[in-house]
Amino acid sequence: MVRLFFLLSGENPTLPFSEVTSILEAEGYEYTILEKLTQVLRVKSCPESVLSIKSRASMTRVCGLELFVCKANPDEIVRNVETAELSHLINEGESFVVRVKRVRGSGPKIGRWRLEQKIGGVVLNKVKGVNVDLKKPKKTFVGILTGDVFIFGFGLAEIRPKPFVERRPTRKAFFHPTAMQAKLARCMVNLAQPKSGELVLDPFCGTGSFLVEADLIGCRVLGFDADRRMAKGSLQNLFYFGLEPEGIAVVDARHLPLTDSSVDCVVTDPPYGISATTFGLRAADLIETFLLNVIDKIKMGRRICLAAPRSIGIGELGEKLGFKHMESHFVYVHRSLTREIAVLMRD
Repeated sequence: MVRLFFLLSGENPTLPFSEVTSILEAEGYEYTILEKLTQVLRVKSCPESVLSIKSRASMTRVCGLELFVCKANPDEIVRNVETAELSHLINEGESFVVRVKRVRGSGPKIGRWRLEQKIGGVVLNKVKGVNVDLKKPKKTFVGILTGDVFIFGFGLAEIRPKPFVERRPTRKAFFHPTAMQAKLARCMVNLAQPKSGELVLDPFCGTGSFLVEADLIGCRVLGFDADRRMAKGSLQNLFYFGLEPEGIAVVDARHLPLTDSSVDCVVTDPPYGISATTFGLRAADLIETFLLNVIDKIKMGRRICLAAPRSIGIGELGEKLGFKHMESHFVYVHRSLTREIAVLMRD
């Protein structure tokens, strides 16, 4: 067990934190939360866990091995670097760079470039035979200014947002304006905590956003939709990314053709409002009927992650219907819609 830190994206105040811990739990890593700071999560876990975060997370930007935490004061930072043990992290002949990142204007009086130079100078003096390479360094030291705190460590992984941009709805083979962004879809898949090889169901699969993201982390996927055009579009998008589902079918989510305890987890975004795909029902009634039908299809102790308008109160609804409400997060969409993303467990 070592101290790790994760620099998180800032589009939601709670989802990125839960995504990291959900991945650790899904992959079976023991962990202890040390501290939650603005866009930074500090934990104690094994270093191998970073590989899982790197391969699965959508709302994490940097993973690092923590060396020290101190006040955001340049003199104190330099003193801590001078006493930190670095020789086991970088070898003679290797190149390095120091990157200091500022979260939401933290430490406004501290110049990042100047601080990087000072830290880099200390590293050069402490470790013989190393050199600075700003373009293609072999090793990276990372400092984060968040609030009045400075976190310094050794960079273990950087997660680029580009793959999620390349999978945004407008770039897929089949497009529909209600499609969920790839980053949020991946995050919701992670909140449901599937393991590689397990079966993930989306009973309102639409354009297949959840199925694509679940398949890309090694899960088996099964999608249903009452609208034949959407079911075909979902399959089209999976094939577009070279993925093959267990099946895509035209199915009424109120009457799932599945045996009990046959699904490892469910991730879905039911349709909102009155339309052909909601069978003329109010969204709340459709979701309630669906939850009543799906609860026995999920294995005991496993999770369903779903999104719905905040006004429906799916966390409370799930509790009423026999699920255990694990957590909820709220995502502002526009003035008349805030989504509740709830995680429910078959207890």
